[in-house]
Amino acid sequence: MLLARKGWLAGLLCTAVLTGCASSDSEEVIKELPELDNPLSADVVWKSAVGDGIGEYWSSLSPALKYDKVFVAERFGMVKAFNQADGKEVWSSNLRRVFAEGALQKNHGARLSGGVASGFNKVFVGSENGVLFALSAETGEVEWQATTAGEVLSDPAVVGSMVVVNTGSGKVQAFDVQSGEFKWQMDMTMPSLVLRGTSGIASSQGAAFVGTPDGKVSAFFGETGAPIWEARIAEASGSNELDRVVDVDAKPIIVGSNMYAVAFNGSLSAIEMQTGTVSWNRKYSSYLPMVVQGYNIYMTDSDGSIYAIDRRNGLEKWVNSELTGRMLTGPQVVGDYVVAGDFEGYLHIFNRADGTLLGREQIDSSGLYTQPAVDDGTIYVQTRDGRVAAVTIP
Repeated sequence: MLLARKGWLAGLLCTAVLTGCASSDSEEVIKELPELDNPLSADVVWKSAVGDGIGEYWSSLSPALKYDKVFVAERFGMVKAFNQADGKEVWSSNLRRVFAEGALQKNHGARLSGGVASGFNKVFVGSENGVLFALSAETGEVEWQATTAGEVLSDPAVVGSMVVVNTGSGKVQAFDVQSGEFKWQMDMTMPSLVLRGTSGIASSQGAAFVGTPDGKVSAFFGETGAPIWEARIAEASGSNELDRVVDVDAKPIIVGSNMYAVAFNGSLSAIEMQTGTVSWNRKYSSYLPMVVQGYNIYMTDSDGSIYAIDRRNGLEKWVNSELTGRMLTGPQVVGDYVVAGDFEGYLHIFNRADGTLLGREQIDSSGLYTQPAVDDGTIYVQTRDGRVAAVTIP
């Protein structure tokens, strides 16, 4: 039986004084890989690499799929585009050089942390140093860079003519997508203790939606930042600061006129997109990206159990807890399967209908840390050491 310190606790970030942070030496059980009868295997179509990856650092860097390319970035400044079909490198851009000269030299490296996102034939990636970059999707050339009000810890989002970022300082900022000119800022309430990370931004019909560190989802106009509504999905409660952490770090998911969001130490909720009215909520805790397919929401909770939940009423359809403690990524759906990665680099394959664990494929022993991307039946993953792989399930 394997033991490990709680990985998510190490990612907590104090926003007041460091001496006020809670600490813990608690350990959790990492479940050993179960024996499988006639395990389902996966085929690695191609493998490549982007620099040195992210190492042991926290990061939300993940592949972006667009324009028949796979865009990826590593912490230390390398951004690459690969041909989606065969993995051949299309271009490579080294942002380390940008941080080696001029005003950015004081930052001691690129420290890329948020992205990759794409739109308007551009690729967007952000840094812990408070810099947002726009690169040409065709050549990788830096088209513009902008200073942000804090660390960029989640994917930038293109909303209308703006690229919007949610920073670690609690400020949501918008920049002109073509020029990088600053346009507006929205300030959020920052509790004394929050999780390391920020919510990605969802958008629909000119409106943008973001999870907040104090347990809410906020809606605002993408062009101006003017508020529309706020919906609370978690209340801070408990006897210590850790119990009162209720960040909404997973990007809200929009399906039709409804939105789905989940909070750490809180609830999974369905929200009416036009009014912000909460239709239903169920007690779950998660900070990882979710996915919706058909009538089901697929979610990995804070302990590493994977769920299928009916999005119409919040009723649980199945749960698989065979891999708790293995730091599972957010799930992804491909065909009849649900897949998720773990800290040892295994891509696990579950039956989408009932949650049965069917098989696994080890991509890289350094570990999978981010939700896989899927397009046309192919799964794209990125490892801590910078390996990038395209995988199919026969």
